[in-house]
Amino acid sequence: MSYLTMEIEIDHGHSAPWEPSRLPEKGKGRRTVLAASEEEAQLEKRTPLAAFHALQKSLKLDATKAQAWRDTIRAALR
Repeated sequence: MSYLTMEIEIDHGHSAPWEPSRLPEKGKGRRTVLAASEEEAQLEKRTPLAAFHALQKSLKLDATKAQAWRDTIRAALR
């Protein structure tokens, strides 16, 4: 017997595996559901700008360093 642990997504009580190709055609299994923490739920609701500001804060960037970082990213994307 072998075991497989994989991530699933739950939407309104229905679950779907993120990698269905890893599942066997037939089999039995058990599922462990881990509820998202309040912090994770808030992260999903962030706008891109809010996420950027959170990143800026966690990296301890002041406005000047943040602008230099943005300029570097823009230049790299060209």
